[in-house]
Amino acid sequence: MKVLQLIASFGPGGAERQLSLIAPALARNGDDVHVAYCSAGPNFGRIEGGGVQLHALKPSGNHNPALAWAILRLLKRVRPDVVQTWLLQMDVLGGHAALLCKVPLIVSERSSAAAYPPGWKTRLRLSVGKRASCIVANSLGGLDYWRPHVGADRLRVVRNCVLPAQAKVAVSESAEDFPPNGLPLVIFAGRFSHEKNIPNLVEALVLVARRQPDAFVIMFGDGPERAAATLRVAAEGFGERFVIRDYSADLPAWMARASVCVSVSHFEGHPNVVMEAAAAGCPLVLSDIAAHRELFDENSCAFAPAGSPGLIGDAVLQTLHNPQHARGRAAKARLVASGMDLDSTVSTYRTIYQSAAARGRQTP
Repeated sequence: MKVLQLIASFGPGGAERQLSLIAPALARNGDDVHVAYCSAGPNFGRIEGGGVQLHALKPSGNHNPALAWAILRLLKRVRPDVVQTWLLQMDVLGGHAALLCKVPLIVSERSSAAAYPPGWKTRLRLSVGKRASCIVANSLGGLDYWRPHVGADRLRVVRNCVLPAQAKVAVSESAEDFPPNGLPLVIFAGRFSHEKNIPNLVEALVLVARRQPDAFVIMFGDGPERAAATLRVAAEGFGERFVIRDYSADLPAWMARASVCVSVSHFEGHPNVVMEAAAAGCPLVLSDIAAHRELFDENSCAFAPAGSPGLIGDAVLQTLHNPQHARGRAAKARLVASGMDLDSTVSTYRTIYQSAAARGRQTP
């Protein structure tokens, strides 16, 4: 089976991380895997040397017509049995190229309806998905978004995988040394953007740092709302007790060290960071949204309303004040994560690819 995967970059996002795990695993299973991308990033190292044939697409930018032609030329040269696209840019450009070349198309759905405001880009993506051989969502919310547009026989859910090693990760030197003397550590990791509810999260964590003076807070990530978050935290004068850092390759080690991981997004697909924290045995405080309820309940995490910094802060503080109870919840969350292994994910994708190639189906 020759599979061509199309993604814009290997940045720190969840889709990029999943592809960096799945593509080499497909290659190890004997598939001829090609991956085309515009730029590298933190997740690129995992895919290099993994038996995957990499194709750097020189033109970049959402509105660069040369990129569409580069993808089309690549499809004609590689002649894949199946094309899978990841995220909006490649769903539209790569999807249209696959349909034009009459190659079975798999569109990856990584979020839910709230991620797609009305507009021409959303309409273009929908037009591609309606003609795809299959839509693969990583959550029920993602599946619900496509139900009015695509028949049930072309909709599948494939959960994000979590590496088994991440549940037993060794604590890195940097994580081991901070904070000092085993003091409480609260972490967040993700993109500093609207869907992650950054303003309310920052206010909640400021409240935690005020009310528990021995607690340390680290936020990992980047994005358009990071500058405002940095200014807000600096105004409190917490110093090294509350820091904002770039993406860290040692994130599993930080999770294994942390007292609690907080994720209070407005909406999600299948949250990678949350699942990795669960696999590492880190207690969770999550926003009370459908995507989180799909995975966990009150026995495996603490929920708080996304719109209330005070209640988010209270949930974090209760978790810090009751570590035994928090670890009990974390153990149950870890069981949930343990069922989402890489081998099962890859096996499911291979079945989807084989079915799409056998049917050779581009239209409903």
